[in-house]
Amino acid sequence: MKKFLFLIAFVGIVLLGNAQKAVKIWETPAILEVPESVLFDDSVIYVSNVKGSPAEKDSNGYISRLTPNGDIIAQHWVTGLHAPKGMAVYGNLLYVADVDRVAVIDRKQGIIVQFIEIPGSKFLNDVTASNQGVVAVSDMIDNTIYLIRNNRFELLVKDSVLQQVNGLYWENENLFAGIANVIYKVDVTTKILQKLIEGTGEIDGLERFTANKFIISDWTGKVQVVSTDSAPVEVLNLAAEKYNAADIDYCIKTKTLFIPTFFGNSLAAYRIE
Repeated sequence: MKKFLFLIAFVGIVLLGNAQKAVKIWETPAILEVPESVLFDDSVIYVSNVKGSPAEKDSNGYISRLTPNGDIIAQHWVTGLHAPKGMAVYGNLLYVADVDRVAVIDRKQGIIVQFIEIPGSKFLNDVTASNQGVVAVSDMIDNTIYLIRNNRFELLVKDSVLQQVNGLYWENENLFAGIANVIYKVDVTTKILQKLIEGTGEIDGLERFTANKFIISDWTGKVQVVSTDSAPVEVLNLAAEKYNAADIDYCIKTKTLFIPTFFGNSLAAYRIE
């Protein structure tokens, strides 16, 4: 009897742990050009297109603008970027990581109003913004996180433990950073790094899923839900289809996951059930 009850409990845990699954809603035609990052903001989707090498300063990169249903409003909405990656919105401004600088875009006019150069940076990747408009930017190659305040950059933290730091997420007073196999909580005031979640595997995109969980992407094609109190739950794996899962975004309200497929040259949307 005890063995039977244990078996039921075990099966229940397995089913509960794998409760989330991703169902595709739509996918754009493969007309984007190396889409690296996606940002959903209310009634519009922004997609950064590298169009070439992720590290090349070739001025080929651009930002696309889409509807929430995946219809392309303007594929080449803002041009003149090198290899745009992570994006963040604060007010009317869109901040975009662009190799060794951050582009500041006026969202109403669709124009670049400023480039904030970060001398010495090597591979700026993800961007996130606080409620007060402070912008954080990760440098994946240099194990560094920068802040931008009042259009000026400053070093937040540079540490060897931040190897391949990529995905960033700012929530209230807390900044979270994803590296290879760990999510760190970064105290912006003291600059102390605290390990929050381990055993994640590689992290590209990092977004909030629920109050105590994150949803993360691995560039090879895997998407997982992770938390401090349970093992990672894989909700999607596109590796077999040779689709990447670059810098994702997730809408908590509609439970919609947006995936830029990088070399797949499309943007896909999935509902998490």
